[in-house]
Amino acid sequence: MAGNHDEPGALVDAFGGTGLMGGAHEAYYVAELPGVTLVALDSSVPGEGGGRLGPAQLDRLDTVLARRPDIPAFVCLHHPPLPVGIPFLDGMRLADGDALAQVLLRHTNVARVLAGHVHRPVTAAYAHSTLAIAPSTHLQSGLALREGVPNYLPEPTSFLLHLLAGASWITHTVPVSHAAAPIGGY
Repeated sequence: MAGNHDEPGALVDAFGGTGLMGGAHEAYYVAELPGVTLVALDSSVPGEGGGRLGPAQLDRLDTVLARRPDIPAFVCLHHPPLPVGIPFLDGMRLADGDALAQVLLRHTNVARVLAGHVHRPVTAAYAHSTLAIAPSTHLQSGLALREGVPNYLPEPTSFLLHLLAGASWITHTVPVSHAAAPIGGY
């Protein structure tokens, strides 16, 4: 998915038409796999730090989620749809997060709403689902709960792993950098 520092056109040029983007030739796409539907939305707004989906993507999302109501769906976008408590980053969240919530509330098959942008792991209830914001695989933002720029911290680079365990989706934060190396063993 394209973020606020990315070029959606470059993403499409490199991966458009492939299975990695569900065969799509645009920066928002759907991959309907046997046990899950992945919906990638393009929240990027050229020249801005914040994001927006707009009515066309929200309408398409509504249609996609209705197509396979019994199959779990992951709705993915770059910008978080609600405030995370870090004022600097909250000013750059998804502008139409309430409109996204209204679409998601019409569907019971949304297993996770996945976002990035914040550069630190955050989890919240959102639209009868779970919002999981991924940490960065590059630099982690500080937890600046008051005004000011959060700056980057030497925390481990990480990613989220979503696992179906029985009937429940479980999300693990997996550190991958040297700062996360084992310090002992059994």
